[in-house]
Amino acid sequence: MILLNGPNTPFGRMALVTALELGVSVENRVISVGSAEWLDAHNPLRQIPTLLLEDGDALFDSRVICGYFASLAPGVDLIPTDLKVATRWALVLGLMEAGVARQMERMRPAGEQSPGVIAGLERRIARTLARLETEADIICAEALRIDRIATAVALFYIDFRYPHDWREAAPRLARWVERVGERPAMLATQPR
Repeated sequence: MILLNGPNTPFGRMALVTALELGVSVENRVISVGSAEWLDAHNPLRQIPTLLLEDGDALFDSRVICGYFASLAPGVDLIPTDLKVATRWALVLGLMEAGVARQMERMRPAGEQSPGVIAGLERRIARTLARLETEADIICAEALRIDRIATAVALFYIDFRYPHDWREAAPRLARWVERVGERPAMLATQPR
């Protein structure tokens, strides 16, 4: 299997961390999406991550890829059917989306950037971090689970792309993410 990925996408990192944590063997291939016209044949959305399977089929969307990896490790309850876990995972994916959208807006030429859009995304990030901090007792447990993997990846992405001190407002998450960041899967997938 080949995981088509980018060097810094939190969605791709979440998929790769999931594979590594579950012991699923996958080749991580970093590509440039903008020039990867060949990707359209596998994923008409031309998005990463995209997982190329041995039979030539492709899976896309990080949730689908993580679910597939989890299906290859049936002894691990990585993605439970609990709706609270699923909702928390969706919340964290929204945090990733807000972080990526903020970064994309900031990459536009200075005269084309929208300060209002950036401010709105930053408020969304702050609200989500505050909500996650209220659930820190659940998130900061040690058992491997998809909402915890996603939360750690999202927090590190916020650090990487949006340097501000979220830790003061979310001290329990801050302490937890430092420990999680030492896991081999997290160390092996750090953004560049």
